[in-house]
Amino acid sequence: MTVTLNGVEYPLRFTVNALCCLEEKTGKSLDQLQGAQMSCLRGLLWCGLMEANPAMTLQDAGDLITRHLQSGGSLSALSDALAKALEDACFFQPPGPPARTVGP
Repeated sequence: MTVTLNGVEYPLRFTVNALCCLEEKTGKSLDQLQGAQMSCLRGLLWCGLMEANPAMTLQDAGDLITRHLQSGGSLSALSDALAKALEDACFFQPPGPPARTVGP
């Protein structure tokens, strides 16, 4: 999954480690961040980009969003791309059947 910001295509990849970094950096869970739209977008963008861009900071992600908006980009398109990437990473799947245990 990719997102295009300011004419540049960036790979988005959400991993458990990246989401843990997001929680550690912000002090909030993903559920808590969803109530703060700009913080959530910036944090999720940073989180999704960190796999391919390990030196990226939250500030860098915010700067990308600012330039995206200044060049006519929309928050809804960015939000949709992030939601799709999270879905593709299987973080928001409906609960499945209970796990089977093996043993007596």
